[in-house]
Amino acid sequence: MAILIVSDIHGSAEGIGLVKKAIGALRPEKVLSAGDQCPDPMEAAFFSGLVSVRGNCDRFYEYGSMPFPPQSRTLEEYGRRIFMTHGDRMWADSFSIQPGDVFISGHTHVPLLEERDGIYFCNPGSPSRPRSSAGPSAALLDERGLSLLSLLDLRVFSSLSFSER
Repeated sequence: MAILIVSDIHGSAEGIGLVKKAIGALRPEKVLSAGDQCPDPMEAAFFSGLVSVRGNCDRFYEYGSMPFPPQSRTLEEYGRRIFMTHGDRMWADSFSIQPGDVFISGHTHVPLLEERDGIYFCNPGSPSRPRSSAGPSAALLDERGLSLLSLLDLRVFSSLSFSER
């Protein structure tokens, strides 16, 4: 099983289509969105396992029957604490992050996987407005680590394995 991580869809029908294609092919148990879904919040009809945070553009939209996403979330997945925020107002130093934890943010539209002092940093990039040569991208989280993948062909182009704790 794996968790799909997305960010910065910006309401793009093409970006939503790429995410839907990835969900259909990968069958993730959850989708984490690091914000800027606007204006389409990917309601339950899209994917019932969506967990999102609010991005800087999301504040302009009402999400109907869905509660407005919080600025940050702390989750536990695969025995690891996951800290998620959009990245425009809160950064890793805004949280009590410890070695072995995962910090997820978006905002830059540039995919990133990095380990610093035992902390794992992930930015999935953007499926609709990518700002890197990787093109439309997302990330996957599983018990072994994190991967970045192209949403055009679902090819993994970068991965980072978790160290033993």
